[in-house]
Parts: sequence; C-alpha cells; structure tokens
Amino acid sequence: MLDRVRRAVRRRRTSVAVVVTVGPRQVRHLGVCLESLAGQDEPSSEILLCPWGGVGPTDLRGIEGVRVLLPNETANAARNAGTTSASSDTLLYLEANEALEPWALATLVGDLAAAEDTLSGRGATLGARLWRAKSAPEFLEAHGRFGQAALDAAPARELADRTTRDTDSTWSTPFGTVPAACAEIGEFAWMLAGLTNPDVLVRVLCHDAGSFLDDLEHATAGETTAFAQAVSTALDTLPRARHLDVPVETRLRLWLVAHGHAAAMSRFTADRWFDEGQFPTRLDGERLLAVLPVPGVDVPDDVFEIRPRLEVSLRRVRRDGHLVRLTVFAACRWIDFAAHPPQFRARMAHARTGARVALTPESRPDRAATRHFRQAYQNHDAAGLEIAVDPNWLTLDGPWTLEIGLSVGGVTLWGRATDRDARGSAGLPDVGLSGRASFDSRHGFRIHRGVKPEPRPEPTSAPVVSAVELGESIVLHGTTPADFTLELRNGDWRVPARVTTNGRDFTAVVPLRHQPWELSARPLPSGTWHFAWASASAHGDLPIPRDLADQTPRERLTRSHRIRLVRGLRDQILVDLAAPLREDELGPWAQARLRATYAATTAPLDPNLVVFHSYAGSGTTDSPRAIFDEMRQHRPELRAVWGVADHSVPAPVGSRPVLIRSRGWYDVLARAGTVVTNIEMNRFFRTRPGQRLVQTFHGYPSKAMGTGLWRAKNFSPLRLESQLDNTARQWTVACVPSPEMELHYREQYGFDGTYLNQGYPRDDVLVGPAAESLRELARDRLGIAPGQSAILYAPTWRDDLATNYRAAPMHQHLDVARMAERLGPDHVVLLRGHRFHHPPGSGARVLDVSAYPEINDLILAADVAVLDYSSLRFDMALTGKPMVFLVPDLVDYADEKRGFLFPFTNSAPGPLVDTTEQVIDLVRDVPALTAEWAWAIDEFNATYNAWQDGRSAARAVDLLFPR
Repeated sequence: MLDRVRRAVRRRRTSVAVVVTVGPRQVRHLGVCLESLAGQDEPSSEILLCPWGGVGPTDLRGIEGVRVLLPNETANAARNAGTTSASSDTLLYLEANEALEPWALATLVGDLAAAEDTLSGRGATLGARLWRAKSAPEFLEAHGRFGQAALDAAPARELADRTTRDTDSTWSTPFGTVPAACAEIGEFAWMLAGLTNPDVLVRVLCHDAGSFLDDLEHATAGETTAFAQAVSTALDTLPRARHLDVPVETRLRLWLVAHGHAAAMSRFTADRWFDEGQFPTRLDGERLLAVLPVPGVDVPDDVFEIRPRLEVSLRRVRRDGHLVRLTVFAACRWIDFAAHPPQFRARMAHARTGARVALTPESRPDRAATRHFRQAYQNHDAAGLEIAVDPNWLTLDGPWTLEIGLSVGGVTLWGRATDRDARGSAGLPDVGLSGRASFDSRHGFRIHRGVKPEPRPEPTSAPVVSAVELGESIVLHGTTPADFTLELRNGDWRVPARVTTNGRDFTAVVPLRHQPWELSARPLPSGTWHFAWASASAHGDLPIPRDLADQTPRERLTRSHRIRLVRGLRDQILVDLAAPLREDELGPWAQARLRATYAATTAPLDPNLVVFHSYAGSGTTDSPRAIFDEMRQHRPELRAVWGVADHSVPAPVGSRPVLIRSRGWYDVLARAGTVVTNIEMNRFFRTRPGQRLVQTFHGYPSKAMGTGLWRAKNFSPLRLESQLDNTARQWTVACVPSPEMELHYREQYGFDGTYLNQGYPRDDVLVGPAAESLRELARDRLGIAPGQSAILYAPTWRDDLATNYRAAPMHQHLDVARMAERLGPDHVVLLRGHRFHHPPGSGARVLDVSAYPEINDLILAADVAVLDYSSLRFDMALTGKPMVFLVPDLVDYADEKRGFLFPFTNSAPGPLVDTTEQVIDLVRDVPALTAEWAWAIDEFNATYNAWQDGRSAARAVDLLFPR
C-alpha cells in the first residue's frame, strides 16, 4: 500500500511545504515536531518556521534544513507569511506543538494526488490544514489562533486524525494554566458575529469559545458586553436543531453570557472546575436533561437538553459449539439505568440488502459496565448483555453487522459496537466458525458469510501455555520444545519464575512479590507486566494461545492485588496488577457514593487516631514519616494509619496500611483526630470541626507558590478563592523550615493558623548520628563500589512541561549518556527522574533510582549532586557535599516559567553552568569542587538551615501531641 502511494506521489510530482507556526509557548515543543518531519517516509519539499508573538529568529537559530521567516505579531499573520514564501504545490499548516506519524505525509499527499479536487478523511486534528497552493486561504490577521475564520473563504480539506500524535492544545499553555484568552476577546467576538456556516459555528463554539468563557472574569465590562452580543448573535444564527451539537455545559455557559449573566457563568465555571464533566441527569418523557442548577437564574429546559446516544462496546467473543457468544456493554451514558431499567433488542443486519435476523439478548448485570462508562451519577450495571449468534442463521453471503436496540424511559435508540476491549477475546473476534468474524470501529462486529475464517497461526519455538492460575503467585502450565527461563517484567523490574519440566510439559510459578534494592519483601507494584522467555536459541514475549485468549479478560481479587489476565496487542500474555479495591470501591460511580457518605459523616472524632499520607500514597516517607517515627517512640498509645496507593508500599512497623480510595480510607479520614500530609489532600476532603490537618509540604520553599503561582497561571479571582478553599483554609498546622520562611506562607496563602517553624522533620536523619552508617547501607543496596564516586542527578518538577498535576516529562539539558561515557567506570550516576536505559558499551554506570523509596538515602549515598532549580539543594547542603547547578534557562525560568520567592543566584551554593561538558569537568574532581565551595555551603546553611539540628521531628511531636 505504501509503495503504491509513493509511486502515485512521484508520478504526480506533488511537492509539499510544511508551514510551522511557532508561538511563545510552543518553542519548547519544536524539537519533537521537527524530529517527526525529519522522520517522514516521504519527506517534505520544504519546511518553513514562522515565528510570532515575540518569538524571533534568534530563538530558532542553529536549526538545519529549514527556512526561518521574519517574526509576525499573530499566528495567522505568520501563516500568511509562510503561504506567500512557499514554492511547493501544496501547503500543510502545523503548529510547533504538533507532530506527525512517520507515514503521515506519504498518506496525505498520496490521497491528494489521487483526487484532484478534494481530500476525504475524518476528524479535526488536521482539519483545514492541507491545501493546494492555488486555493490556500488568507488567514485573518486580526487574531492569532482561530484558523476556522478561514473556512468561509474556501472549502477545507479534512484529514484523518490518526496522522498526528502528541498534539497539545492550540493555545499550547502549560498544564494547569488558564489561557489568557481575553487579550483577544474583541477579535474573537468580531469573528464570531460574522460566521454563518452552521458547521463552522459549531466547531468554533465547541473548541474555541470555551477559552474565553474560562477567562471572562479578566475581561472589561465593554469586552464582556461585546462578547455577549457576539455569542447571542451566534446562537440566534445557529439552527435550533444544531444547538444540541454543542456540549451541554458549554451551551449553558454561552446562554448565560448571551442573556446578561456573565457573573453567574463565571461562578458556575469556577464551581465546576474539577468536576470533570460529570453531572446528574433526568428524563422528561423523551427528553434527556442535564441537572446543572445556576443559583438565581431561571434557565429554560431547552438549554439543558442532551441528545441521547447509544454506545456499544464489545467485551468478549467466544465459541460455544456452533454458536458465537458475544458479551457487550450497551448504554446511553447520561441515563441512569438504576432509576430507568433498560430493555434491549439485538439483530444481525445484512449490509447490502438490509435483511435482518432477530437475536435474543440475555441480561448479564455487571459492575464492570458502570466502570467502563465512567459516570459518577449514572449507574450502568444493567448494560451487560450476552448475545448468541449462529452463523447458519445468516442465509445471505456478505457482511452481517450486529446492531443493538435500547428502550429506556421514552427513549429508543439503535446502534453498532464502535468500541471493544482489544486486550481480551474481543480483540480476536474470528473464532473459526463458518463465515469470518471481524471488528472495526466504523462497522462494529461483523460476520462475513461466505468468507473463510482466518487460518490459525503456525506454531513457534516459544513455550505454549495451556492454563493460568491467578493468586498470590501466578502459575502457568503448558508444553515446551526446549528448556527455557521465564521472567515477569515491568520496565526495569524483573521477577524470575521457578520453571519445572516433565518431558515436554512445564509448570512455571511466579510469585507476585519481590525485594527491590534488598529492602523488605513486598507485593509487586501496580502496572502492566509481561512474561519474557528465553531458551538457548530463541527468546521473546510469551505468546497467548487462542484458547487462552478466548478466556480473557480474567480477573481475580487477592489480598495483595486485583489481578487481570489480558491479551497484549502483539498476542502476548499480559498481567495487569492493581490495588485490591473491592467492586463497590472502583470507578467514578463507586467513588462518588463513598465521597457522599464521607461528606455526610457525623461520627465522633477519635483523638488517638492519626492518619499519615505522603506523595499520594506512593511512599511512607518525608516529614510525615519522621513525625511518625518520633510519635511511635514517645507516644506509642496513639494509633497510626498510613494511606498507601497499593500494597507495594509497606506501612512502617507500628502502623496499619489503608488503601487510598477504599471505603476504609474515607472512614479514617472522617474519624481521625489528626491527618498529617506532605501534599494537598484531594478536593473532597474537609477538615471537620475539632480535626487537625498538618501540612508538612515536601520541599524547602524557594519557588513561586500559592497565590503568586496561581496568578502567574492566570487564575481568576473566583479560581483563586477555590484554590484557597481547598488548600490553606483546610490546614490547621503548617510545617515550615524557619520563622523567616513563615512569612512567605502568610503572604502567599493567607494562613494564620499554627506554624511549626523550627526545621523540617524530614532532614533530621541527614544531620543525625546515624548518617554515616545509613550512607554505607544505601551505597551497598545500590551496588556502589568502594571508591566509586556517586553523582546524584535530580532535576526539578517542571510546571511548564506537566501533563497532569502529578506528572511531567524530564527535560533534556543534561546528556546523561554522554556524561556516563566520559566519566568512566569510577563514577556512577544516580538518576532521579524518568526511566533511563543504560547506553550499550558505556564504561560508566547509570542507575535509575526514580523508584527508590527514600530520597534521603540517595542524598547520603551521593558524593556530589547535579541539580537545576530543585529544592533538594537545601537538603543536600546539610551534608556539606558539593553541588553543580545546570541552569541554561535561568532567565527564562525566573521570568516566564515557575519563578522564585527570592533570587535563585543567592540560594545556589555551587557553580552555575550551561552545558553537559561543564558539568563533566566539575564532577570529575569532587575533592576540588568540595574545597572550592565549602565556604558557600557553610554560609548557605547558616542562612537557610539554621534550625536543622536533628530535633525538628521531636519539636513537632511535642507541639502536636503534648503529654
């Protein structure tokens, strides 16, 4: 297929210019974009970089193989410059935060070459981006981000959304930042008021208007009025039937603005900030209505109407004699089946003639159906169905499609399966009966009468598994042509199996426990694990035979895990491990019930119950652990509970683990007299009268925080209030390192409660008498040889690169592989960040210690640290060991990214460098680096760490739990 496309491209001599607009928030993504263009199967003819919004040619220097144009004020002006500068037959408009799959240009241009006038496709990711040069639009320069304005000028060519990957939003703002849309609200209002095409109006209202609604608090009165008039005009212009194409929350917000209720709209927006699109609904005859009250505003029912849509997911396919048995989940996600019991019908429909064969769906209530549809207010247990099909009932040759009918309340819907569980038997729908079975997201499940089933794959040299037992260990039974070894793997984790053979038969036992870093034995962490086998002549992932795949997914709840046996997309055996939450604790529906019960709790508090919580349950560490250890020693009568994400996180001796999100978790949070945490609690948490929430934080305060950080993220006044309601207004006690730092928390959070301001408990061990013995123990666990110099590389969390509130990719300022190679085997790099694969042939060692549970062990084990803006420098300084600060983006970080509470250069006791080579030269000679910077570290500790005397935890316990 690809060769045919390439031949067509060459025959027509179609050339492509890729016009890449680069805005101020997009420069950091440009490398990925250009890599994707360089890796195209069919390369472009030219690439034009079109900077705008303050991005200049100097920001794009040193990039080979591209043309960099002069900067423009807006993105659309930059696009126009690219259009006029290109010399190719076709133009592809991209943004710097977008990337293409390797086959994208060959596919897209091949389609263009095959059709003179139009391009067919689906989706909007690249909609209106690929144009013939002779018909390319002139984008309106009055604004910067609304390419839809060009759609009235010429017909758009819609392209398949599968061609792009890792696409960020058009605004390309850091995660958690509210786009400052009001800077362009006048231009947007002008554009919106002039649109008449219903399809364009729907796209603009769905995809662009939301940013202005989110930011409307920052608009002036005049801007708000103009925006309201434009929205009113747009809603009047849009045919009434098309209003339902706009999501109900967006439609409600638009209606409120159009009818003079902008303040109520902003209040509604702030209140639903973290509701993730969840809301109750009600049926009024045939009408499905959202329940979204707006206090003080009488909103007509038409605004709340939702167009019901049937969603069908194929979950299992299995052979039962001459029958094919299908398990499906079928529901309208906004209708609560618990309140409105559904009735189902099913049929097979012939694609060519319309002939139908009625089927009999059997109800199979399943809580997994409610979890699948992920609704907090609508239960779909009754969505589970089993349907038997005999291919012999289908008398006409050709494709027959499964169709499901739903009647609920006054609503009747029919639909096909557009989704499936590809990691189970539904991923292999052809079970070998007469006629071939298939699935695709357009037609759903089909049986092709008159077409032979797919042939079964030929046997390989891999072991063949015939049965799997799930429990505290996984036991595999099967046959093998040769002796082999077997491991259960997840990333760098390896768990060897005990394999025994009897002739060709084998049994392999894999315990679901391990002993990482020679720490205590514990259950394996949550994640997807695969089996890797190896014999003398071959190796690979353990394949899943068809008979076993037909049984997937299989699930088992044990004391340690919720285990799910699934089929990998490469037909391998996979095991999903998760925390052993019960059925009534899993998914949004169950969690909403548990949170409602928590909120209604009136049970008395237990003053002797203390809940500890660190890093969302991923560890039992940091200041909460130091306080716990001290409390257990001096107040043993107090009962301690640790919240853990799963049972791979062992609770310290003298405490009890409770799974976060379990019923028990909500219970202890409601009853505990004291809760100690180093991060903010989830937003459902409210400190009850008489209860104490002790916020220890998890790093020295040096970067922007609180209202200063939130304002930099463009939070509106209502959003600021919401943030404070969910953070500082829940605290009872705040732990800060010194009285001087207390001032920042009073200023940034307005917290006027009790402060523990005499050192961080987490740092006691770094200056305690056991520090040296802990260092030797940690180095032994990590495999650091005597005489080896250990370099700790621990870059900071990057708000501007975050993908959610607790995840961000690691930036690439330090070339770890090059440093390891240059330093050689006398050095070991401890990488505290994302996964790093050791480069083959390197003489030095790189240890990924991202999963190591205790950061203080790493600080003690290291001889030198390479940091950027991390607050770890305050902890590292207590050991007196030198630090190198790799900060090539210091000015940018201080001015445009996170920012600092006080000047970074005054609080970095070590050399500030820009390159990997400079880092290598410095860490090569640790004694010299230590001698040169010892005075600076001493002064630094006197300024910032004066209270770190090893007694901070004792002072905290004396204040929190006085005798």
